[in-house]
Amino acid sequence: MKDLSGKLHQLRADANNCAVMAMSATDPNKRELLKRLADELAIEALELEQVVKRQTGDLGSDEQYNALSKPALDPPMPIRRKPLAGS
Repeated sequence: MKDLSGKLHQLRADANNCAVMAMSATDPNKRELLKRLADELAIEALELEQVVKRQTGDLGSDEQYNALSKPALDPPMPIRRKPLAGS
């Protein structure tokens, strides 16, 4: 079970990293790809969390992930750049 909890934490961290990279990507295709990857990893993490909860049978244990222990999946808003003069 500890191994699954570690995998769950890693999935969440990877989803967060992809979301942050998507926000900073300048290429629209890369931005969309990273956003989709972040979404897929976040979904996988939620599904794995349900499996872990089902296997432990204890939804209220101290090992349960709560909102404070989860990495944020929403990265900070990007800085909007003004278009260059004459563009």
